[in-house]
Amino acid sequence: MKRKNQSELDNGLKVGARVRLIAEGLAWKAEMTLQGQIGEVIERRDDGRLTIRYDNGRLLMGQEPESFERVPDMGLKAKGK
Repeated sequence: MKRKNQSELDNGLKVGARVRLIAEGLAWKAEMTLQGQIGEVIERRDDGRLTIRYDNGRLLMGQEPESFERVPDMGLKAKGK
């Protein structure tokens, strides 16, 4: 049986990544007000758990990375330069 490395386990989520809860996961079901909302990873613990901050000020602390999916960065580009 192949052992998964850390990057496979955490979906590549790092501090600063924009994420949203994966639909129908345990955290998604428990956090009705955050369904569909985009948050930012603000902490990554040594054990791989994450702290996510949402625009409304809500924090989800000690969450499993498998509960989240990365949101593509919309990236602002300088205009006219």
